This record gives sequence, structure tokens and C-alpha cells, in this order.
Amino acid sequence: MDIRTDLALPFGRVHAGLVESLVDDGGLRLLRATRGTILTHEGDAADHALLLVDGWLALSKTLATGDRQIIDVMLPGDFAMVGTRLVAVAACSVEALSDIEYAVIRPAQANGPGDSRARLREAMAASILVIQARTSELLLRLGRSSAASRIAYALLELHMRLEALGRTRGATFDFPMTQEKLGEFTGLTNVHVCRTLRRFERAGLIAHPDAHSIALTDMTALCDIADIDLEMLRTQILLSRV
Repeated sequence: MDIRTDLALPFGRVHAGLVESLVDDGGLRLLRATRGTILTHEGDAADHALLLVDGWLALSKTLATGDRQIIDVMLPGDFAMVGTRLVAVAACSVEALSDIEYAVIRPAQANGPGDSRARLREAMAASILVIQARTSELLLRLGRSSAASRIAYALLELHMRLEALGRTRGATFDFPMTQEKLGEFTGLTNVHVCRTLRRFERAGLIAHPDAHSIALTDMTALCDIADIDLEMLRTQILLSRV
């Protein structure tokens, strides 16, 4: 298998050229995990970052009762700072929502000399900013919005990010999240998620072409429900070329 090809394909317009140079100069190694695998548990010792190459990952926090909140959903091209030398413990659990391919970035790889490592650090810093932007939008809706607004926002955000990677088919995209996981992402019970999705479908806002994909058939209405301006959101949560 050509690791360089596998790493380069999912990034498209987001990390053009960066991944190839890291494979050549930084010795990145492609790893795989199956859906449901916990890569890191909250509280584990950790001093590394993850670079997701393919698939979906969830970063989550869990209460003693077992109730879980997904803090962020990682898509291909996303970085997650799992831990650092100064804070060498994982603040979140990292779970594969689908079969995934990823690379582990150790401090020596990120901090070494060379142009590719400098560009890697720049990309990681930019990723932190867009993660903050995504998290702030989600937190706003968790604290102040209805179930419909939360779910509409989540679907629009995921579509926008996948579209930037060339991973949508018009308004349709693969959706490996279960209703339970969507509820953990939006702070809702399975019942709330199910009722809201059914209401959206009856109103013609979404459709399910098959069991593993979803189509946003009325984005204007979904934007109104989520109270967002798509173009403004795009400038805040998407990375430019690196």
C-alpha cells in the first residue's frame, strides 16, 4: 500500500502537499482502527496529537453516571491535541465512529526542524482555532437553543466540512453516526433525536437515501432553524489552503 497516496487523498484542498512532505520527511505512519474502538480514554497518559486521515472520530467527556457528551466530531484532515508534554493527560476520550485511518504525531515530529514541520505546526495551530469556533457554536445551542436548532446546526456543520473535502454528493453525505451518538453530540436523548429527525423528514428538510447517508433537502429552512449564515460560518470553521 502506498501510504503517501492514502494520506494525500482525503485532504484535497485543505492540506495540499503537506501530508506528502510529512511522509517523506517526518516519518508519519498510517494506523487503522475499526468502528467503536477507543483510541484514548479520558485520563490516560498522553503527549501526542492525532491526524485523522479517513473516517470519523468523536472526542467526548463522560460523567460518573455514564452520561456522555461528544465535544467535537473529527473528519478527515482534522487534528486533535490529545495531550502535550506540559499537560500529559488526555482531557477527552477518543472513539472511532467509523472505520478510520490516522497518524499519531509525537512532540519530536511536530517540533523538529524543516519546512514540513513548520507547516505542520501552522496547520495544527489553525486547527485549534477552528475547533474553538465549532465548539462555541455548539455550546451556544446546547445552552440556548431548541432540539431542532441543535440538530439542524450539527447536520449543516458536518455537511459543510465534508463538502470542503469533496466528500458530499450535492446535499447528500455518508452519515455513520447513530441516533445515540447524534444525541450525545447535541445533548439530547434518543427520543428527542428520533422525533426531531422524523419532523424534519416529514417537513421535507432532510431525506435518507439509504441507511448510511442523509440528504439536506432544504438547507435554507435548516439554516433558519439553526440561526446561522452559511457563508459566515464557512469562514469561521473551515481551514484555508495550507
